Amino acid sequence: MSVATMNRTTTESDAGYENADPERTEYVDANLRRAYNEMLQEEVPDRFTDLLKQLREQDNAQ
Repeated sequence: MSVATMNRTTTESDAGYENADPERTEYVDANLRRAYNEMLQEEVPDRFTDLLKQLREQDNAQ
């Protein structure tokens, strides 16, 4: 999906969402919540924690 697609505003073509199949909507919502919750459980990669440590050290040195 392109950035332009992700950033588009709601249009008349989006108006059908309220008519979407409730079962399908519930399925998609549940899977998005599951994926998000799984992502929250992942550890921060070492390279990010190392970078944060370096930035804190730079701040403290100033």
